[in-house]
Amino acid sequence: MKQQFSSKTLVALFCGAAIAANTSVFAQSNSTVSVTNSPNPENPIIVTANRAPTLANNVLADYDYIGPEEIEQAGQTTLAQLLQRQRGIEITSGIGAGGSSASVFLRGASNGQSIVLIDGVRSDSALNGGPTWESIPLPLIDHIEIIFGPQSSLYGADAIGGVVQIFTKEGSGPAKVSVSTGYGTYGTSVSDASIYGSTEGEQKIRYSLGVSQTLSTGYNTIASNNPFALTSMKTGYVQDAVTGKLSQEWRKGQTIGIQMLQSRLNNQSPGFNAGDFSNNGTYSACSNTPPYGPCGAPGPQQAQTNIAQLGTYSIYSKNQITDHWKSFLQASLSNNNGQVSQDQTPFSPAYSPITKTKQNIYTWQNDIAIGSDLLQLLGERRTQSVDSSQYNGYVYPYTNLESFSQSRNTNSVAGSYQLKRGAHLANLSIRNDSITGYGPQTTGGVAYGYFFTKQLRANINYGTGFRAPTFNDLYYPGYGNPNLAPEKSKNTELGLHYDTERYDAHLVGYNNTINNLIQYGSVNCPLSTLYGCASNVSVAKISGVSIGGGTRLGNFTLKGSIDQQSPINQTTDQVLAKRARTFGNASIEYTHNKLISGIGGTFSGQRTDISGTDATSGNAYNGAMGGYSIFNLYSSYEIEQNLTIFARWNNMLNKQYQLTYGYNTPGSNIFAGIRYAMK
Repeated sequence: MKQQFSSKTLVALFCGAAIAANTSVFAQSNSTVSVTNSPNPENPIIVTANRAPTLANNVLADYDYIGPEEIEQAGQTTLAQLLQRQRGIEITSGIGAGGSSASVFLRGASNGQSIVLIDGVRSDSALNGGPTWESIPLPLIDHIEIIFGPQSSLYGADAIGGVVQIFTKEGSGPAKVSVSTGYGTYGTSVSDASIYGSTEGEQKIRYSLGVSQTLSTGYNTIASNNPFALTSMKTGYVQDAVTGKLSQEWRKGQTIGIQMLQSRLNNQSPGFNAGDFSNNGTYSACSNTPPYGPCGAPGPQQAQTNIAQLGTYSIYSKNQITDHWKSFLQASLSNNNGQVSQDQTPFSPAYSPITKTKQNIYTWQNDIAIGSDLLQLLGERRTQSVDSSQYNGYVYPYTNLESFSQSRNTNSVAGSYQLKRGAHLANLSIRNDSITGYGPQTTGGVAYGYFFTKQLRANINYGTGFRAPTFNDLYYPGYGNPNLAPEKSKNTELGLHYDTERYDAHLVGYNNTINNLIQYGSVNCPLSTLYGCASNVSVAKISGVSIGGGTRLGNFTLKGSIDQQSPINQTTDQVLAKRARTFGNASIEYTHNKLISGIGGTFSGQRTDISGTDATSGNAYNGAMGGYSIFNLYSSYEIEQNLTIFARWNNMLNKQYQLTYGYNTPGSNIFAGIRYAMK
């Protein structure tokens, strides 16, 4: 695959930056750099749960936090794989290797039923729903906040399962440089470099800039039970990314800033055999018409190339209007663009669809302090657009259409009130979203918490959420259904939490019911659909218990979690696809002087993918995927000040397991590297 810039070039460029930083290019003081949102990782400041900085032990929503230290130990791990090691999260993989599409389930909710923010900017795709996890560069992330449960009353559409917010590095203090590079199994290399800091003086300027590149020659993803008669094929990928932030406090309490993330991913996935499709795009197991292969003799299989481009950009102003009133004004843009090509196919000309999605969001948030309480008022406008086209005369299946374009607007108002009275905490929130074609959608949430002691607290929460149909759900030729209604959810949960400097434990029980679940069906289908369409055919009920905790014992840190859930489609009485009833994680880490070593394990019960008919044997398959346990080992050692070597061994026991039926996951793989990070 073509490489945009080499790892050696990347490192060389930033060696010069390191020298520049050491020679005080910027005016500096002796203050320390803080690239995390919390001075105390054991009780971090959580921003996402209330749209305002809140100490973790005052957060009433169920949450998890991934700090910089855990991200530094990630090595060759993808963002989705890192999230899988957290309480309450399951993942699925795409049909290609590490750069292929992934899905993340928060407490059983689907990938499209959760929101992902990158530095406060929504990054989900209006076409398919949900984020493109594989396009988000893990090496450039500072920390991650995960909020479980419906958050539509704070963030609007699609926050049924929760919200994940990703924070990139933010500079403070003298200029610092970080450079890292490593190499491992499957020809995988990961390199990144960052510079961040701030100037002195009253009109302080904060800045950060980071670049990264990840590439891999990949591995064979086609399993022996693949139902599509695909042959073994290695698929690789290359991802280039850049992040940047720049802000100035031009007067005390008055800050203006800009921030951006841009990523380009070029990955391969197994293509279908030349005999798999007829000229109008319909699937056929075999055909005797040239150039399609006859039964049992499909044509040549070619790798499919997928290009995904993700961009998030924003400009904002934070203003202390009075002693009690803070204003936050932001204009943001995000886009998800993609292109798929398979040059050597029976199609003439080649198959090469292109999709472009864009959303602009304008937000004005006002935080008003009323004694120790906080009143929050928000107004927001969101515009979404999509253009999808099939090039070179190819048309969408079952139609004569070569393209479709659509757009919609959402106007929103929201308010929340947070109070604390002694041992009592309470939050109340409400939001109204008026979406083109649907009218007003109102959601709300109420939460109450009580401190039995300073360390032990309990909470009870109730919230509603909704998910607007995606553009594919509504308009995709041959499948879309403009008659769809939004999915709607009601969630109730109880929590018990214990936090000290050495111990933490969390027990949460929840019950989330989702009505109007959108799935493939035949309800109210338009005439343009031949065999069915997107339909509101199901009700899902996801109930469960999530338990997690950790402790520090001398030089050892122990963490663990287990989730027991019942994610049921009430219409069919079947477990939702790719969800396990039981899953969890456990890890132990040892720290001594300059050495950090740890081992972690992830386990999951049986899951079931979509069933069908095997293209080779003609036999039916049920999509059952067995349970698994995988173990990972990591270690790092600071060989001298600011210079660290590190290594990671994923899937130590070479466990063969599947996250999507018929497709392999990585086997045992090792990665090692070196990092220079100024402290």
